Amino acid sequence: MKNKLKKTIMEKTNWIEKIKEAVRVAMNKGKHIDTYYDDDLDIRGFCIEVDDDSSISIDLFKGAIIIYTRNGYLHINYNLTDRDKLELQALALSIKEYKEDMAISEFEEFISDKKEEITDIDNLDDDE
Repeated sequence: MKNKLKKTIMEKTNWIEKIKEAVRVAMNKGKHIDTYYDDDLDIRGFCIEVDDDSSISIDLFKGAIIIYTRNGYLHINYNLTDRDKLELQALALSIKEYKEDMAISEFEEFISDKKEEITDIDNLDDDE
């Protein structure tokens, strides 16, 4: 019964929307995201940083989606539609733009003259 319920849930899940939501969450949290595509193997994938020690990898093959997490692995039989492919291309473009925006922001922050002064422990009483 449990496997039957799991199969039913997996069949009803819109995996492309789930992937897009995972990428949106990662962007909102300022996480590192990579996207890759291989024409020869017809593979598209995304890798989302969760923390310093782990990530979530999503590989999309011709007939399957595979999700890897630190402690788990999920294989879903899934055939990408033409619309799915377009949505994934748009998602890859969004990731590219996100990474460009992050690079500009980090670069500008690095070269800016804004320097936070570190308060010396001996000067703590001077602030009062």
